[in-house]
Amino acid sequence: MTEIKIKRLSLENFKCHESLTLDLMGGNASVYGDNATGKTSIYDALTWLLFGKDSLGNGEKNIEIKPLDASGEVRDHLAVTAVEAVLLVNGEEISLRRTYKEIWSTRRGSSEPVYDGNTSEYYVDGVPCKKNAFQNRVGELVSEETFRMLTSVSYFAKDIPWQERRAVLFDVAGVQDDTQILATDARFEPLVEGMGKLTLDGYKKKLLSEKKGFVGTKTEVPARISECQKTIDDTRNLDFAGARAEMDVLNRQKEQLTQQIIAIEHNGAADQKRLEIREVQLQIDTLNSENNAFRKSQTVGSLCAADIRRDISGMQSTVAHKKTLLEAAEKSLSNCDRLIADLRNKWVQINGEVFTGGNCPTCGQALPADKLQRSMDAFERNKASRLREVEQSANAQIEVKAQTEDRCTELREGITSLEAQIQQWHADLANMETLQVEVKDMEGYAEHMRALRDTHTTLSQELADMMLNSAGAKEKLRQQIEEINIQLKQHMTVIGKESVLEYAQKRIESLREDARNAAAALDAIDQMLFLMDEYSRYKTRFVEESINNLFRIARFRLFREQANGGVEDRCDVVLDGVPYINVNNGARINVGIDIINTLSSAYGVRVPLFVDNAESVTRLEESQAQIIRLVVSEQDKNLRMEYEAMQ
Repeated sequence: MTEIKIKRLSLENFKCHESLTLDLMGGNASVYGDNATGKTSIYDALTWLLFGKDSLGNGEKNIEIKPLDASGEVRDHLAVTAVEAVLLVNGEEISLRRTYKEIWSTRRGSSEPVYDGNTSEYYVDGVPCKKNAFQNRVGELVSEETFRMLTSVSYFAKDIPWQERRAVLFDVAGVQDDTQILATDARFEPLVEGMGKLTLDGYKKKLLSEKKGFVGTKTEVPARISECQKTIDDTRNLDFAGARAEMDVLNRQKEQLTQQIIAIEHNGAADQKRLEIREVQLQIDTLNSENNAFRKSQTVGSLCAADIRRDISGMQSTVAHKKTLLEAAEKSLSNCDRLIADLRNKWVQINGEVFTGGNCPTCGQALPADKLQRSMDAFERNKASRLREVEQSANAQIEVKAQTEDRCTELREGITSLEAQIQQWHADLANMETLQVEVKDMEGYAEHMRALRDTHTTLSQELADMMLNSAGAKEKLRQQIEEINIQLKQHMTVIGKESVLEYAQKRIESLREDARNAAAALDAIDQMLFLMDEYSRYKTRFVEESINNLFRIARFRLFREQANGGVEDRCDVVLDGVPYINVNNGARINVGIDIINTLSSAYGVRVPLFVDNAESVTRLEESQAQIIRLVVSEQDKNLRMEYEAMQ
């Protein structure tokens, strides 16, 4: 247990105190004074020294710690505010001091000082130190939150959120987790088994989620069964067997009508008529061929002259094409001659080159004999290589030239031959006398052709009449087939509803099974949720008893039963069943001291305990901590101290 007591507390220019020293010597004390005489400022001075905040937890930005004048302004801007405490920590002294002063500076070019903010200095055992080092030293003694809980009788019971208060109590009491508490009563074995590795809250969320789904299923099933029943009512009176039998009859009728259409389309009389028409058409074609041959035989000479003219025209085109090719070949020959001449000149130029590399290109000195010989050999090899390349290119061009010359010769000979043939044909035409022959048809051709065409027309008309009659018959048959198809579709619709009926019947049974399963699952979930509620009430008594046993007079209501039977987490402070906020101030102070006694034992540290408005308590709850009573006393216009000897 770490025990911290105040031996001496000194205030300089702190709030309303210009200079105040309390020589507590580690013992209890009572501070008497009228309202606004600075009793609470003593408490504020200690919390500001340790943590830079007042007793309510307000930081320096929200409080004014320097003495103020009647108008509320700082009385002396140059005054230094300081608080120093000599503490007894397990009997050993430690001195902590903190100062606070304004910074004023004079800007260049101005004689008026300017306010630049505030600064603080920190001392431990009289030695200056940095703020962090000071805070670390204080933290080694006690944390700010722990100090506030253990030095203020109202902080824990009133000022912190109930969730934090509850967490502290659970931590101090070492409250077991749900798994451990469940194991203390055999009633909750099904709950432990169902939870598995889940927490109780997690398991409850899972059950509620599952319940929502099963409730939805149970709620929706009647409506779905009603829909299926409507389907059954709409289809159960349909004659499915009769529809199938009627379809068989209609399909046979449809097949018969189709066969009749096929028979019409393969009518033998129409085929015979088509055969007769083809025979007459063949006779017409044959007669035309014979007459054309007869007429052609009468114009042999005229046809021969026309063929010659056509051949002359074609051959003249060939000559013109060959002349174009000859012109291109002659241009190619000219180009070959130019290239060969260029290569010959290049060969002469290379062949005339002589070695001039006898000196070093870097320093200009003559090369040694061995290097000179190597340079000459390299020069000759390069020269010979370039000459060979030129010779190869020239030989290739000579070969191309020879081929081109052969092509030119061939074209010239061809042109000469064709022009001679054309000249001969022109001579033949000049000597040919065009015969003026009157071309006639074969004897009896016109009469024979007229008779054949009349026969063809008659047969075609007869075939058309036959096809018109069969088309009407086929159209009537097709209409009957379409009517049958409509009836077949109607019967098919009826038969299709048979599977819908079967599905609806099976679906109703499935839905009823789902409803039974959902009801069973809901019953099991409700039983488990009821068991959870039972456990919540059991846990309420178990936890509250284990926590309340730690305190002498303070009690905590950690749970509250709701109207729906559930249990709500709370952390209300009560005294003899009365809520903390409803008891008198003296009772609240003693409840606070009782809480601090327990928390001090749990945290292993005792700190000075300030009791404000202590005049409302006739008898303080016993405590081993150092107690400083702040008592309102109207007759004490200046603070009066009463010290008790250190026990």
